Amino acid sequence: MEIDLSRISESAPLPPYRAVLAVDMEKFSASSARNQQSIGRLIPQVLEEAFTCADMLPVWKDARFPRHSGDGYVMGAEPEHLPYLISPFLEELQKALERAQPYLAVLDRNLRMRLRASIDVGPLPDTGDGSGIDAMGEAMISTHRLLDSEPVRRELENSDPDTTLLATIISRRVYEDVVLGGFSSIRASRWRPVQAAVPAKDFQSEGYLFVPTPSHGADTARSQEEPGQDGGDRSQPRSKPAPTSQGAPGNSVGHNDHGQVVQAGTLHGGVTFGGVSDGA
Repeated sequence: MEIDLSRISESAPLPPYRAVLAVDMEKFSASSARNQQSIGRLIPQVLEEAFTCADMLPVWKDARFPRHSGDGYVMGAEPEHLPYLISPFLEELQKALERAQPYLAVLDRNLRMRLRASIDVGPLPDTGDGSGIDAMGEAMISTHRLLDSEPVRRELENSDPDTTLLATIISRRVYEDVVLGGFSSIRASRWRPVQAAVPAKDFQSEGYLFVPTPSHGADTARSQEEPGQDGGDRSQPRSKPAPTSQGAPGNSVGHNDHGQVVQAGTLHGGVTFGGVSDGA
């Protein structure tokens, strides 16, 4: 392979700006190998269901450089879709995860699909022909570093696993342009600033956390309510008890924003979710 170095010192065109959405499942590796296969098939179906119910199916169908990693998914979109990737998509993704729970219970009654999500934006190569350079750039790296950062991981660890199924972190650029810019329906007061660090990757950046359905985990609530064994001051006000866990909704029939019927399917080897089959 020959590399043309004749124009290496010249300016180059800026790649097009792309919004980047990435999701990753909590504790995927703790699942059995057989369950991992079913989960892997279910993740894109859950995403498609959320895009459909958010009236954003064309964004899913026209996704740029989509990649499925088994326990996660990453895709690009035109930057004008950023406000809608935040709302209504994130709320609909939480609901889609709730609807998926009965299928997971068939595999293992203790199995939960809880996702971390991250969103960023920036210039990324996008040839549209599957080139190896597509999506290679800082915005893609930052999206994955935010996804792996400690604050968004702790958000799931410290919440009720039957209630909070999604925790999202966005970059400062997205927060300023979309949230502070007034383009998102989710107000700034619902976002929490955090220092997103991944020490092993020498990454540290400002991020903003949002949880569509927040809760406290049982252990967290207990530690806040019970006084220390060293005779702590019992007169201090106790924190509020953890919200009651929301049971996973049963199979049901409803209509999405397109007026289409969405019906729970059955899990028999392959996965059928929200009326969409994986073809298995």
